Amino acid sequence: MLYRLALSVFLVFFVTTSMAAKAESKETKTLAQTVFELERSLAILQLSTASLGDYQSLDKKIAQVKSLEYRVNFLGNLTFLLCMALAVFFFQLRKQNKRLLALEKSKRNANE
Repeated sequence: MLYRLALSVFLVFFVTTSMAAKAESKETKTLAQTVFELERSLAILQLSTASLGDYQSLDKKIAQVKSLEYRVNFLGNLTFLLCMALAVFFFQLRKQNKRLLALEKSKRNANE
């Protein structure tokens, strides 16, 4: 009888904690959603109260970022082309080395 009572107390405790965890997760979810909505509203409010100077400085920063993006893209393309040129160069060098070895071999055979 004592074991059944202990088992039922344990089960009640386990069920209660799991229900509390679920309730807490729902509360956390709604709280996180509320915080997100408040942050979004604050961002919209800040944009609506921004002055012309703020927009101009933002436009200048965006232009700087775009110019940096173009430079990075150019340098990336240049690096790729250089790597491809090196690959072609080494391929041609290997091919020329094979030709040279074949020529030397045929010259040796002709001398013998």
